[in-house]
Amino acid sequence: MISILIGNDTYAIEREVEKFKTQTHPLWRDFNIHRFDASSLDIAISAAASVPFGVGSKLIVVENCDFKQFGETGLELLQILPHLPTTTHLVFTAAVIDKRLKVVKHLLLFGKLKEFTLIPPWRTDLIESAIAATAKQMNLSIARDAVSYLAVAIGNDSARRVSELEKLAIYAAGDRITKESASALVPATTANSFQLAEALLRGQASVAIKVLDELLSRAEFPLAIIATLQTQFKTWLWVKAALISGKKSDSEIASLCRLSNPKRLYFLKQEVQAVSTNCLSQALSILFDLEIALKTGEKPDSILSALLRITQLTK
Repeated sequence: MISILIGNDTYAIEREVEKFKTQTHPLWRDFNIHRFDASSLDIAISAAASVPFGVGSKLIVVENCDFKQFGETGLELLQILPHLPTTTHLVFTAAVIDKRLKVVKHLLLFGKLKEFTLIPPWRTDLIESAIAATAKQMNLSIARDAVSYLAVAIGNDSARRVSELEKLAIYAAGDRITKESASALVPATTANSFQLAEALLRGQASVAIKVLDELLSRAEFPLAIIATLQTQFKTWLWVKAALISGKKSDSEIASLCRLSNPKRLYFLKQEVQAVSTNCLSQALSILFDLEIALKTGEKPDSILSALLRITQLTK
């Protein structure tokens, strides 16, 4: 069997790999599970082509693929896919996939594609549904208002969703989980980069300082924070520019602004109503300069001063 696991929800992908591991024989598991980086595709394919040690099946995981790196050499190596032993389960993991690539087309001929995408943090309705579904899988009884609280407290963090529900299950000991017990055991530390972007857009310096401090205290990667801010401000700039240019059709604006969820446009329009394109473009310029500074050795301490400059632009 061949599986291709794609998406930005790395926790969900790892849980899927763990499921595959349980399908190997427990006595021979340590000998028949192998993980390789995508740069070692030749070694991974060689391992996949061999029979398992002892009895049962073997699992070969090729991680961090972008598929472009395989090239013609990788495509040639993957010609063996239809001839792999039936006892081999070959798994490829990647953040994204380009189905136009020859190597990807070949993989999809013989493999099963599964996507694991994090729920957008602003879709609290979907986050609530995911929490309720996970609780049901764990046979937990949970009150509706407790689910709503957890959606705000946990956000779209799938790993934390599972760990917090496991903690609540132990505390509840079979009883119904209430909002009171959820709020007592699950702190609402949900500061994320989108909240930081909103604070910057509204010129709320004190809120921005608080959110940034919480993000950094949780060891969030500074460049990842900046990348999210850049994406959000680019989206705001595109929406504002589209509105100023006279575009009235929501579907047309959503297409121009590359919005995967057109329903989000309603909120974006409200958010940029009182902000100028000049302000948004200046904010983006500051963020790009900050990215370059961090990549060239600037200390993360410089983030705060740069972000405070943005709040001065937008308030």
